[in-house]
Amino acid sequence: MTSVPSPARASARRGSARPRLLRPAVAAAALALALTACGSSSTTTGGDGKAAATRVVGTAHGKVTVPAHPLRIVSVHSWSTESLLDLGIRPVGVENSGANYVPPRYLKRWKAAAKVTTGADIDYEKIAALKPDLIVGVDVPYLSKAYKRLSAIAPTAFASFDESSSWSAYPQATATFVNGTAQLARLKRKYDDRIAAVRTSLGTKLTDSSWDVIQGGFDSGNYWIYSPASPVGDILSRLGVRFASATASVGKGGTKSVSYERADLLKDADYVVYYTNNDGSPANDIQKLFALRTFKELPAAKKHRVVGTPDFLPGSYSDAMGVVDSIEKGLRGQSG
Repeated sequence: MTSVPSPARASARRGSARPRLLRPAVAAAALALALTACGSSSTTTGGDGKAAATRVVGTAHGKVTVPAHPLRIVSVHSWSTESLLDLGIRPVGVENSGANYVPPRYLKRWKAAAKVTTGADIDYEKIAALKPDLIVGVDVPYLSKAYKRLSAIAPTAFASFDESSSWSAYPQATATFVNGTAQLARLKRKYDDRIAAVRTSLGTKLTDSSWDVIQGGFDSGNYWIYSPASPVGDILSRLGVRFASATASVGKGGTKSVSYERADLLKDADYVVYYTNNDGSPANDIQKLFALRTFKELPAAKKHRVVGTPDFLPGSYSDAMGVVDSIEKGLRGQSG
């Protein structure tokens, strides 16, 4: 659902192509779920004498009292924005990650919202002018530093940030903040059904194939190999595939930065999945790897089994289903 993005959709993903995370990172699963899973409700009286329902939710900065049914939400992180849009909620303000980096499924609605941040540059006056009743985001470093000023404007709920956890923690946290867990449950069922349908239709094409997960890196002359616990790795695991040795050797939540000259590390992969821009072009200079003779001679390259996806760093269930679509498309029409 990456410029100096929304953390970096970590903190600043060092020039990557879509405002998402610097590393495979992803999600604040266990921690985020623990903090955001429960909320209690109460009623307070506003200045106009009318009763206003509120809820208490767990966040990265402790318990926060939020409106039971927020009407004017500002999102300061792309993952929160995409999750809100998935839930059918249109925020009045969003981060400016750049239209080129917004998934097409969200672009029209993203354009319609006021832009209140550009990376770590936060326009506090513009946010205040929007009169939000709730501000949501992810507790990446630059937003964590901004938390105090944001919470002075409106109740602010940030999902915990943990690079070693699952991508699904972010939509879970956002849904909890906005009282959208029922809508989230429907999205999760849709995702689970999509996984099951692809597993059934592709069968052994999935279970008998091995995959490596890569992205163009930001270390000069290097690319990154992602772990099985990365966002795409997590989705591939759900689909039932095996991991080739390069990806299998990377520790949970990590990436391995290796020279472009080491394309041979991918030699035992039946398929290689990588990050693309929204227009399908290779992202983050991974084309430098693809241009090498050693890469072109790999079994996956010779058999045209190099699969790109613009949803490489999913921040929402729709993004995750986009990855499934890419994987399914990559396997269709392949023999054996």
